[in-house]
Amino acid sequence: MTKKKVKLDLESDNIVDMIHRHADFSDKLINLVPARIYLSDDDKEKKWFQGLRKEEKVNAKREKIENLKKAKRYRLDPEKSVLTTLDLQKQKLEKEKEKFGIKLMFLGLQEDDTFEKMRERRLQKNKRKRDSCLNVVEEVVKDLTYGYIKIGDDDEEGLKKDPKKGDFVAKKHSWKAAISRAAGIKIRDDPKRLKQRIRKEKNRREKNAEKWKERVEVQQKVRVEKQQKRSENITNRIQ
Repeated sequence: MTKKKVKLDLESDNIVDMIHRHADFSDKLINLVPARIYLSDDDKEKKWFQGLRKEEKVNAKREKIENLKKAKRYRLDPEKSVLTTLDLQKQKLEKEKEKFGIKLMFLGLQEDDTFEKMRERRLQKNKRKRDSCLNVVEEVVKDLTYGYIKIGDDDEEGLKKDPKKGDFVAKKHSWKAAISRAAGIKIRDDPKRLKQRIRKEKNRREKNAEKWKERVEVQQKVRVEKQQKRSENITNRIQ
C-alpha cells in the first residue's frame, strides 16, 4: 500500500483561512482556562508575612481572607464578566509601573514636564540666587564707612591732596571687602576691635621691649663680673 503525498498550496486562500480559524480557536481555548492557574500573584504567595509585627501579621491575614472571599464571590457570580488572560496581564503591568515609579510623579516633577521646562526652571533659579547675592553685596557696601579703611603711609599724603583719587581708592577697598564678606571671608574692619587689637599689640611690644632690656642688662652685668674676675686672677698671678 503506497502513501500518497499531498502537496498543499500555502498561498491559497483556503489554507490562510484555516490558519486564522485555528489561531482564533486556540485563543478562545486559552481564555477558558482561569488565569490564576498559570499567572502567579506575588501578594498571595507571601504566606508567612516575614518581617511584620504580631498585630500587622493578624491584619495581613485578615485582609488576605477577605480578598479570597471576594474573589470567590466574583468568580461564582454569573452576571459579572470574567476577565481574560490579556486583561489580567495588562492590570499586572499597570501595577508594576505604579510600584516602580515609571510615571514621573516623584521629586516634584509633573507628567507634562519636559527637559526644556526643567532646564528653564533651573536657569531661573540660578538667576534669582545671583540677583539676591548682588543685592546683599550692595547693601553691605552702603553700610561701609570709608574712613575705617587703612591706607599706606606713602600714599596717604597724595590721597589727602587729591580727594577724587582718595575716594576712588576707598571705594575700591570697600568693594573688595564687601565681596570677600559676601564670599564668607572674615573681614576685620570694626573700628572698636581694631583699636583693641592695636592696643594689645602695643602692650605686647612694650612687654617684649622690657624683657629684652632686662636681658641685655643681665648680660652686660655678667660680662663685667667676668672681666673683673679675670683681672683679679691676672693680678694674683703676677704677685
